[in-house]
Amino acid sequence: MLLNFVFSVTVIVINSDLPEFIKMFRYLVLSYLLVLSNVSCGNPISNDVHEEQELVFALVVNRHGERSPDADELSLSDQQPLILNLTAIEGPEGLTNVGKRRAYQIGKYYRQRYGSQGHKLISNLYLRDEIAIRSTDKERTKMTIQVAMAAAYPPEPEQQWDEGLGKVWQPVPYTAVPLSEDYLRYYSNCDRFKTLMADAKRDSLTEEFAPYMDLVPLLKNKTGVDFTENPLMFEALYDLYRSTISLGLDIPEWAKPLLPRLSEAGRLAYRLYFRNNEMKKLGGGILLNMFVQAGNDFIAGKQVPQPLRLISGHDFNIGALMDVASVQNGETIPEYGSVFALELYRCRSTGVYSVLPVYLPKAGESSAIHLHIKGCEGSHHCSFSKFKEMTKKFLLTEKEFYPMCGIKTEL
Repeated sequence: MLLNFVFSVTVIVINSDLPEFIKMFRYLVLSYLLVLSNVSCGNPISNDVHEEQELVFALVVNRHGERSPDADELSLSDQQPLILNLTAIEGPEGLTNVGKRRAYQIGKYYRQRYGSQGHKLISNLYLRDEIAIRSTDKERTKMTIQVAMAAAYPPEPEQQWDEGLGKVWQPVPYTAVPLSEDYLRYYSNCDRFKTLMADAKRDSLTEEFAPYMDLVPLLKNKTGVDFTENPLMFEALYDLYRSTISLGLDIPEWAKPLLPRLSEAGRLAYRLYFRNNEMKKLGGGILLNMFVQAGNDFIAGKQVPQPLRLISGHDFNIGALMDVASVQNGETIPEYGSVFALELYRCRSTGVYSVLPVYLPKAGESSAIHLHIKGCEGSHHCSFSKFKEMTKKFLLTEKEFYPMCGIKTEL
């Protein structure tokens, strides 16, 4: 029903007399709604607290807020001087003011869902034993988590440190490691993953991207780039248009009628990062292992410190964790400000543990939804024992990751 409604509205908007930029902007929004309508078995939730199920642990990954285009995206633009001028303060890949507001919404979601009004996994006070926060060593992810924590932990009287700023903001620590040694940046520092990606890109030209080869001459003519040399540029082009619109600019006239196909090609390029099980394991196995280890410790009656683990990362981190957790996610590209969580519950009456995947498509603009784990379609909750059995092939430790990837580290 939602699909038919969105299609009808899309037709009306496209055929209206609105200015072209507004029509295209609405087309993007409505296309995004179409994607949401196809997310597997999602139902809107808020705090979603049930007396029978107690949330005991959550591993949560957010994508950063809106950013300025990166170098690859800028290379495809015919508005480079204008974009560089508009983003002179942030710089390439920098978090924009829109992205900062998005980050604040991420933090509000964390407080609502995991704080005293929700599952009570964290307190209103910042307490280091309740939460662990990690970010990749990129400005946009570090700034995102800083702003998010400002929303999650407005200082209570006991933690107010000044009569002015100290009444509304307090510092909350996070950790980050060098990009060259960070498992969250597997796609840029892991030699084995790079080899697998090279194979994926080569094979995809005659498989996934075969229906889009007719676009290659036009794209080369308009951008100066041969997309057959690197099909990941399809995603870079679509990301460019998303960044361009968030900056209040129009996209090229020639691209507008091609946008649905460019969007699908961009999605296929994104999915190359998870093309086979080894790529999935390298990308998400360590995070999955962290979650499973926590579940094992709870079952063994061990103390599990910091039951809320937050990761401020990228779309590839969300996608990798979804894939190794066998989550039905529609294989869409996570938007700026999206949040994905694996939540571990204990049934109060039976003591049985279960896993619930929760997805917030875009903080501040959407409601969180429950997803299904493949093999547990009968319920959004999947028994932990079954989940562990189904995903064990993807488990990976940090100690295993570094030699597999040819990374020398003292971490």
